Amino acid sequence: MSELRADTITGSDGTSPVTLTKQHAAKAWANLNGTSTIALRDSFNVSSATDNGTGNYTINLTNATSDANYAVATSGYQDNSLYSLVVSVHEATAPTTTTYKLICQQMNTTTAYDCARVHSLVQGDLA
Repeated sequence: MSELRADTITGSDGTSPVTLTKQHAAKAWANLNGTSTIALRDSFNVSSATDNGTGNYTINLTNATSDANYAVATSGYQDNSLYSLVVSVHEATAPTTTTYKLICQQMNTTTAYDCARVHSLVQGDLA
């Protein structure tokens, strides 16, 4: 049996980071402040986020996926909220290879709210 131990993995040039393309690793993720002037707190493979209105956000990917059939996992919350909120992929707009829309809503209603934190994670293949 072999064992591989490493502190750092680099590209074949010895300095560049390894690019994950077909492996089963997250291809993108975002941690978004969804209130007031929205802003990415941190992200990977996300170029920007767009505020489409109350509780409605578009996430723009830096590198395209191979198709629009990737999976998006979401979570989020509103500070001091009296409501149970849920973040999901916006049903009214189909994802593309470079964007997906999220909606933050009160659970069991269609009332949208700006979430203090909006998290999303993309699983799939890059182009």
